[in-house]
Amino acid sequence: MMKRRARYLKRLGELLVFHRILDRANELSEASLEETVMEFQAAADLYVDGIPGPETYWALQMPFALYEPKLDFVRCEAETAPGIDGYDRVYLRADAAERYQALHEEVVSLGAVLTSSGGKRALTQGASASRSSKSMHYAGLAFDLAIASGFFRPASDPFVVTQGEATAWTVWARADGGEEMELEAQVWKGRSWTGGDTATKTVKGRFINLTELCMRHGFHPIGPRLNFTRSEKRNYLGAEWWHFQANELLEPGLSQFGVELLRIEGYTPEFIRVSNEGVWSNRKVLFQKNWF
Repeated sequence: MMKRRARYLKRLGELLVFHRILDRANELSEASLEETVMEFQAAADLYVDGIPGPETYWALQMPFALYEPKLDFVRCEAETAPGIDGYDRVYLRADAAERYQALHEEVVSLGAVLTSSGGKRALTQGASASRSSKSMHYAGLAFDLAIASGFFRPASDPFVVTQGEATAWTVWARADGGEEMELEAQVWKGRSWTGGDTATKTVKGRFINLTELCMRHGFHPIGPRLNFTRSEKRNYLGAEWWHFQANELLEPGLSQFGVELLRIEGYTPEFIRVSNEGVWSNRKVLFQKNWF
């Protein structure tokens, strides 16, 4: 926690240097934080209370995002599995792509695969019950394993999904270089994506803990949506076991959705707003406060 706070203060100090409130980032400390924030708020014609919130963070970060060098989307390799819909590639923002490529190399070296239902999402794609208007996919910071490559045929699927301990799900990748183990696999029981239920089935094989490996490379899982956990009319598309996002590239309580979009080549404020008003309206949400 102390390390995270130090990283937060360092980043905030760098932004205050950019705005010429400080001469050096390391001048900012817990003791000087309130007074320094008040000085910036006054200079930016914001409400002056010394408490950095969404408006203050936006005023600090948006101009810097417009100024700094932009990041492209990068095509990364993925594998397809026989009889399972998916892509042989995934597009991610350059900084996330670098981490993904290292993850992919390690996974493949262990004899496993990374399937794909996609990464970056076009701004023109709207929200739905299974798609948030502040999704990490819009910023190219998340990838989905092929959504049918686990949870259906645990004896042969590339992935077996179990109930997690530290996380909601643990995804295990079938791998020649994995350990021999017995798992209680989650299985979807239903004729379609909706109206089904889950059961468990014991499966044996050689597996690696893909969730653990992803987290080691900076990609974190998320939990299921309410439309999956409710007692009836459950929706498989809300399971989200396949979703991993680059949390390590974001600063809790400081990183903002709109700022991460503005860091992308060609993503101007006007382009984002015209492409998707719902996305733009969420531009000031803060990571791990009201953006997860």
